[in-house]
Amino acid sequence: MTKSAALLATLTIALVACTTSVSGHAVLPPGGPAPSSSPAPAGPPKAKPPPIFARDLLLHDGDSSPFGPAAMTDVGDTYFTSVRPPECSAALLFKGSPLRPPHSTDYADSAYSFGGSAMYSESVDVYDKALDVHAVVWDGYGAVSRCTAEAVGIAPAGAFAGMRLSYYGVPADGVLVWTMTRPDWTCDYGLAVVPRAALLLTLCDHESRFRMADWASTRREQILGRAA
Repeated sequence: MTKSAALLATLTIALVACTTSVSGHAVLPPGGPAPSSSPAPAGPPKAKPPPIFARDLLLHDGDSSPFGPAAMTDVGDTYFTSVRPPECSAALLFKGSPLRPPHSTDYADSAYSFGGSAMYSESVDVYDKALDVHAVVWDGYGAVSRCTAEAVGIAPAGAFAGMRLSYYGVPADGVLVWTMTRPDWTCDYGLAVVPRAALLLTLCDHESRFRMADWASTRREQILGRAA
């Protein structure tokens, strides 16, 4: 064997001795990048809450109430559409009340007849996004309390004699109530709020003999399961 051939044989043996093969696995240098992996599959999309229809939350014909079975009718021309002074709008308005939170997705209202002088009505707004119930109620409390003057309601049928705020309070979670009076007429109001709906109630009659706090709390419980 020549000297060159002997040197080549020695190098070949050295290279074979220093090489290790690991079947099926890539061998990475220290500190090299980690092998790429496929992203985890995305989970199913979050289900949207079922739609709520405002009219479904109103009292319907034949439903029980403190005044007898409900009989739905249209909100007529005797309901106020504006108020003097404006700072009493929250305390006196039913239709277009500033107490209704904005951005509702559906709205419905109804008046009810019970065969007597009492005028009862409800309106409902529903929402896709949950309301801050505490904030809605206490913002309403502040707005109603600003009515310190005599409030004159104006309806399509004409102006109504002035009334004054005689009571307001928060008797239960999610419930605001207040009363507007004059010597021959009283209107009791309620605002009942759940996460996805706001219900405004009003009862007007010649004398105050109605506990709106109890009724508004009852109505709130009735709609809570359907609009939570």
